[in-house]
This record gives sequence, structure tokens and C-alpha cells, in this order.
Amino acid sequence: MQQTTAEPTRPLATTPRAGTGLRRAVLAAAAVAAALAVSAAMLLVYRPNPAPGAAPSEVSAPTSTVSRIGNVASAALKPLGDAAQVVVRRHDTLDAIFRRLSVSIEDLAAVRNLPGVRQSLDMLKPGDVVSLTSLNGELTSITRRVSETATLTVQRDPNGGFAANIVHNALEMRTASLQGRINSSLFRSFNDLGASDQVALQLAEVFRYDIDFAQELQPGDTFSVVLEQVWRDGKFLRDGEILAAEFVNSGHSYRALRYTLPDGRREYYTPEGSSLRRAFLLAPVQFSRISSGFGLRWHPILDRMGTHKGIDYAAPVGTPIRAAGDGRLSFRGTERGYGNVIVLAHGGGIETLYGHMSGFAPNLYVGRRVKQGDVIGYVGMTGLATGPHLHYEYRVGGVHRNPASIRSLPAEPIPAALRADFEASSRAVLAGLPASATPHTAPAGTPARNPVTAAR
Repeated sequence: MQQTTAEPTRPLATTPRAGTGLRRAVLAAAAVAAALAVSAAMLLVYRPNPAPGAAPSEVSAPTSTVSRIGNVASAALKPLGDAAQVVVRRHDTLDAIFRRLSVSIEDLAAVRNLPGVRQSLDMLKPGDVVSLTSLNGELTSITRRVSETATLTVQRDPNGGFAANIVHNALEMRTASLQGRINSSLFRSFNDLGASDQVALQLAEVFRYDIDFAQELQPGDTFSVVLEQVWRDGKFLRDGEILAAEFVNSGHSYRALRYTLPDGRREYYTPEGSSLRRAFLLAPVQFSRISSGFGLRWHPILDRMGTHKGIDYAAPVGTPIRAAGDGRLSFRGTERGYGNVIVLAHGGGIETLYGHMSGFAPNLYVGRRVKQGDVIGYVGMTGLATGPHLHYEYRVGGVHRNPASIRSLPAEPIPAALRADFEASSRAVLAGLPASATPHTAPAGTPARNPVTAAR
């Protein structure tokens, strides 16, 4: 299990500030007491409880460290003054927060002048938490988290100035498992298990070459997932990447294992070592519906029968459109009824066309190479269109083919030199994968019945 290493606290800077007599002594006492409290809390070694269902070996106990600030003379001092914890609102600034709390703006200016502090303090986002302590309107400390692993703390020092430190908090990686059944939607099924939408999106990405999650989900489909979770100081932060998954769709079982290649790339393979990646995606727009298929149809605008040479994917305006495969941009512009259109050349005489776009992705020009999954534009209704959708074509040697009939060959399997390592690493992950309902084998070509939606 991977985890980050706790780094020692890095003192940023100090700056002197005038202050004499009793006021200076009281402020210094409050700052020293606050420093003692922070140091005592953060120097403790945190030992979290394992995640539910996790073996003890799956949990490592990271530590968080902070250096002492100033010369502490006594541990008997008690904190003085007021403390406030502020949740940043939209358009909030530190200046506005200090004024609301009636804390000295001059102190804020002094803190901002510390080298390396201004940017960390001023980059506020709604929902961020800023903690302040003060005495008689004079700042004694301010603390805010600047990243998942770092917390900035500024304290008034015994001389009346300010000292800044970065507290480093190690992240802990745990594993968790999920098992569920599709009843109404993919996202709701994951939400009902306490998992985030991001995990549902990841699962759809893992099996995107085999399952069209917008068109082919069935009531009763089942799934099992083993995933990473990120924890800090005993608190859950967020879901991580899927390590292994199984999805049973219409009786067909699909399994996937994540494996890290020597160059750092992470790819998904079957337990037998075959790559899940293929040359072309099933659909260039996620979670869309097919509004018009390939073949003869009555054109809704031209009011006549004709051959529809692609597939239309209905989706809201602005939905990202992804390159179906690796290729080179051969056309970008406006073309007759297509409106805004992009054509990609993929080699071997294969081209894909994307029409009716509302706009193109930035920095795209003729001749530029794109990778499969890159966003190349956004769904719109330019040209001859009655509603927002993507018109997608697949051509071989200039001849139109039904994109839905294309099942391209998989990418290279696990290299022979990595086979032993792949099998060893996958055994442990597979052992943690909950058993799905036993799949049955559906006859080839069996039509989907009562598909459920993948939308939230």
C-alpha cells in the first residue's frame, strides 16, 4: 500500500514588529501558549483504526510534524483571547474576513509581508476554512490548509513579530470494496452504497470499450469494485482509483485489473493479461443516447428519405466530445449541413467525423495529433440540426461504415517479461474482489430489454 512520507516542518520566515510593556508580554504569552497547543497535538503519532473490512496490514500510520515556534519558557501558560473558525464564502477575501472579525488589518499586512506567505494565504476558495486567534483585536495566530498534505500556521512570536511554518500531514492509502446491483441508474446504485459519482464514472471508463453505459445497462446488472481511498489524520478525504472491478451486463461478465507499467502508465487488463484498451471507443460522448442510427431514415429538416451515414448522439449543448481513437486532425471548420465539424485521420484509410459542434477545443489545428479520449470539441446544433447532438461517422477508404458495428482489436497484452509480476500483483487484488452474482451466458445478438439510464 502506498503512502506519502511525512516531511519535517519548514520555517518560512519571521518579521519583527514593535510592541512593548505589558501588552507585548500578554500577546507573547498567548502566542507561546497557542504554539504549545499546536506542537503538543501535532507531535503525537496518529494510529488510525483500519477501514471496515480491511486487514491490519492494509493500514499504515503516518505521522504529522511541526516545529516549535520561538523559545517556550513554560508549559503552564493558558491561551488568551478570542478564537474563530471561518468558512470562506464566495468572493471572500482575507481583508474582508479580518474586518468582519474586527482583527487588525495592520497585522494582516505584516503577515502577508512574510516571504512565501502571501500566495498561500490569499488563494481562497469557497468552502476553505481559516482559523484565527486574537487578543483585543490583535492577531495572535492564523491557520489554513494549503493542500491535502500541508497546513500553513502563522504565530505571533515572543518578540511581537510573526513566524510562519508549514505543517506536513502524511496521506494514508486504504482499500475498500463495493458490491451492488443496478436498479434505476448507475450513479444512484453507487450513491446508495456511499460511493461518489467519481467512482461510477471510473467504472464506466474502465469498461468503455465493452459496455455502452448509456444504452446497454439492464435492471439486475451487478458490479463489484475494489478501490483505493485517501485518508488523512484518521479522516476520509476522497475515493481514489479503481484497482479491480467486475461488471455483469445482460449475463456477460467483464473483469478488469489495474496494472502499473515500468514507464508509470496505469492500464487495465483482464485477469488473463489481455488489454481492455481498443483502437476505438464505442461512443465519443459519455452517457448520451442514440437519437438516430445508421441507415435509411426520413430527414427531419430536408423532409425526404435518405441514407444516414453515421450515428447521432443526443446530449446537452457543451457536453465534451472525445476523439474515438489516436489520430491526426485533417479538417477543422464548417462544412455544409454538418455545421462546425472535425475530421480525424487514424491511419490505414480510417477517418472519423464529428459534426454539429458548438465549438472546438482550444489549441486544435490541422496536422495536430490527438490521443484517444482527448476532448476535441463540444456538442451543439450548428448546421442542419433540430436539437443538440453529435453526428459521428466512421469511414474506411472513403466508404461509410456503421460505427456501432466496429469492434476493433485490443491493444498489446501484458509483455512476457512482466507476466510473473502481473500475476503476483493481481492475485492479492482479485482476492479482495467481492463475488458477483454468477453470470449466465446470453445468446449472441440477444437484444437489450428495458435498459436503464446511466444518468444521475
